[in-house]
Amino acid sequence: MTRPAAALASTLAIQTLASLVGTAPSVLAPVVAPSLGFGAERVGLFVGLTYLTAMLSGLASGAWVARFGAVRVSQAAMLACALATLAALAGSLLPLALAALALGTGYGIINPAASTLLARHAPLSRRGLFFSIKQTGVPLGVASAGLLMPLGLHALGWRPSIVLAGAACAALALALRPLVAKLDPPRAAIGDAPASRSWRAGLATVIRDPALRTLSLASFAFAFTQLCFTTFLVSYLHLELGQSLSTAAAVLAGSQLVSTASRIGWGHVADRWVAPGILLGALGLAMALACAGLALLGESAGAGLIVAAAVCCAATVMGWNGVFFAELARQSSRADMATLAGASQFVTFFGSMSGPVIFAELIRNGGSYGGAYLMLGVLPALAGVAMLRAARRDRA
Repeated sequence: MTRPAAALASTLAIQTLASLVGTAPSVLAPVVAPSLGFGAERVGLFVGLTYLTAMLSGLASGAWVARFGAVRVSQAAMLACALATLAALAGSLLPLALAALALGTGYGIINPAASTLLARHAPLSRRGLFFSIKQTGVPLGVASAGLLMPLGLHALGWRPSIVLAGAACAALALALRPLVAKLDPPRAAIGDAPASRSWRAGLATVIRDPALRTLSLASFAFAFTQLCFTTFLVSYLHLELGQSLSTAAAVLAGSQLVSTASRIGWGHVADRWVAPGILLGALGLAMALACAGLALLGESAGAGLIVAAAVCCAATVMGWNGVFFAELARQSSRADMATLAGASQFVTFFGSMSGPVIFAELIRNGGSYGGAYLMLGVLPALAGVAMLRAARRDRA
């Protein structure tokens, strides 16, 4: 296998399994949470803690990648995800919090390590496509969780189901071992690497550079929207629209398959026809419309309308990530890729963290899922306008 193919295949597998483990609580929450003494909306707090931890581990990832290499850091990420599943088995508050911390630690270092590998090995002319294919691991993982977790819940119970997911993460960590020599620089070169700046310098660059600042703030809004969509879609369809758990999970899974295709498609569009900044701006406006369509579904909505609304959200709310990382790579030097990816991801994951928490509080304080989804569309609309204005300035 060539180095570009190995880099793409490994980062795609890592992203898929991490997303599966991260999405499992959202899929299982409507049934499992009440049995543990929690409301289903409390999964938003678990997701929020996960992404708070990911924000912090992502900041440190630049130094870790420079010291140990991107493949070794990826192995550590998979082991952290495996540990998270073991911690969650107790089902009580403290172990679940520890599970969120472990999951967040692993999840936060995946993208900086993967971005380093792809920036190093992906052909420049196909970088958008490579990053977008890698990012299809997110919807593939979400879809896998939507399909497999309900089946595992009924056949085995929720605890064996998440243990199997954790075992898959541990197995992948071991399978990555031969790629250390193939994809990482020699150990001496890693140890001597002077290029990675501190996380403070990375954050300062993201804040001071107008293009990186606009890009990162847009990713905050998009991630805020994305995590609310995936975290609460099953609960919305099951608890408010009256769909069965298996149907709601199947809608989530099916929408993510659409998202997989859209990520590849948007990456191809960004490489060939539309500048990434303009494309991200257009996607932001489309997200706002998609959220409105989802929000306006009522209990009388037929299966066709529900599927159509979920598909529109999947193609937009879930479709932007690969184009974002490709644009970030374009604006960053290869040497600083992990540091700047970690710094920008800090802003992105702040949206991922705060979105589910705020959404959950709206529900807990008497709001409806539909009303919350309607309000959700404001942020990506504002971000889309900002990205289009920034792209217009760049072309002037």
